[in-house]
Amino acid sequence: MRIWFDADNGPHVLIMRPLIEHLAAQGHDLLVTARDRTRTCELLDLYGIPYHRVGGEYRPGRLGKVAGTLGRATALARAVRGWGADVSFGHGSRALPLASRLLGVPSVTMYDYEWVNPTLFNRFCRSILLPRVIGRERCREAGIRIERVRFYDGLKEELYLSQRMPAPPDALADLGLRSDRLKVLLRPPATTAHYHNPEAEVLLASVLEHLAGRPDLQLVYMPRTPDQRELIPAGFRGEVIVPQRVYDGPTLIAAMDAVFSGGGTMTREAAVLGVPAYSFFRGRQGRVDEWLQEQGRLVLLDDPAAVSRRVQLVRREDAAAPYPLNTSLVEQVAGLILAAA
Repeated sequence: MRIWFDADNGPHVLIMRPLIEHLAAQGHDLLVTARDRTRTCELLDLYGIPYHRVGGEYRPGRLGKVAGTLGRATALARAVRGWGADVSFGHGSRALPLASRLLGVPSVTMYDYEWVNPTLFNRFCRSILLPRVIGRERCREAGIRIERVRFYDGLKEELYLSQRMPAPPDALADLGLRSDRLKVLLRPPATTAHYHNPEAEVLLASVLEHLAGRPDLQLVYMPRTPDQRELIPAGFRGEVIVPQRVYDGPTLIAAMDAVFSGGGTMTREAAVLGVPAYSFFRGRQGRVDEWLQEQGRLVLLDDPAAVSRRVQLVRREDAAAPYPLNTSLVEQVAGLILAAA
């Protein structure tokens, strides 16, 4: 079978890598297209995955995103026409289902934040893969066509955290991380995302103020945009490290004593790995993050005045045990993709 993968964002590369390896080992032909944004192409290079670069950043604003999606869908269809794909797979890529419809290829999408606008996926995807913890009732509330949903067991992060990771760059030595310092990774919110709420930036300021008083701290700061580099307050007593190259994210997270993020993959990776995780995402809360908080593996920060009380920095050896991983998830998801062809 010929399977077309489209990596639309950096985290999608980690999700797709084990699926690509599994399906290739089964003898399937694979083609990967990639949107050149958020270091997606650099991560594909890091993992040695061949790909075709199609499209990049869209113009800002709703109209810019709509025009960018339509333009990229046309470019994808042009790039893949003639290859003869039997099925396409993306993780929330909006251009892929459109391009697939133009080519008459059944398309599968996968995502784990139920509050994205599902209209395009409902109409153009044959299957929508979601973690079972979201449940049918939340799907209906979010407007997702339940007859198209296929639930999988576990969290998407388990696809790659349950697999053997490739040998990464030595991030600890490269970044100068020290065993005698408290190591914290911080990722600001995605201010250009459609779900962004400015309250997240207020919470970020409170988090940075709380961390600023720790001289024993090494802060690995990963800004999404150049202007976010200026958010570190004057008088920050610890050491601030801004990585200048792409690293294997899970390996870097596993070396931390705590992870803070404005939402998304990094906090869930930390929660699964047993690293204390704090989210200051202020969009509508997704069921996966609610569930992780119920399990005591993620702290959802929602009050700037309560940050100093709710954030408890401890050495990694005092943190929670890793989450029990579903080692058969890759096989399960690969089977769901093949079943849609």
